[in-house]
Amino acid sequence: AIASEVAGLKDRVGKLEDKVDALAKDVRDIKVTLENITMSVEEEANELVQYHLRQRGINITTRPVQFDSAYEFDIYGTNGQYTIIGEAKTRVGIDVVRRVVARVEEARKKFPDRFPGKVIITIYCLRVSPDAVEEARKLGIWLLESMREVTPFPG
Repeated sequence: AIASEVAGLKDRVGKLEDKVDALAKDVRDIKVTLENITMSVEEEANELVQYHLRQRGINITTRPVQFDSAYEFDIYGTNGQYTIIGEAKTRVGIDVVRRVVARVEEARKKFPDRFPGKVIITIYCLRVSPDAVEEARKLGIWLLESMREVTPFPG
């Protein structure tokens, strides 16, 4: 009786291991998919930011940047006259707007040499909530949603 119970347990553990392995593979696949989506949103953000800057006669190449392990931004570029810095997100609410502003302000204190000229905090997203638009407008944030400017360029 004990031998058959042990055999049954071994069989169930084996099936459980198979399920865990399948789940781990699914998680890896999801991680790769999310990384690809994130990269394409960041690329789209930088292309669109540069396009809107060029429409104003401002030529700045923006790209992701990492100042140190704590300060990484999806959008960054400067020409000495303007420093464009911010984040690219799929969805933006009021908390994201406030968090981006706080992180940029912290980075400005820690790395003042990386912020020449007028600093334009920029957020690009695929979808923005109305309260986030109001907060961005109030704080002077350049907010872009998909292909359009939602708040005016504060230059």
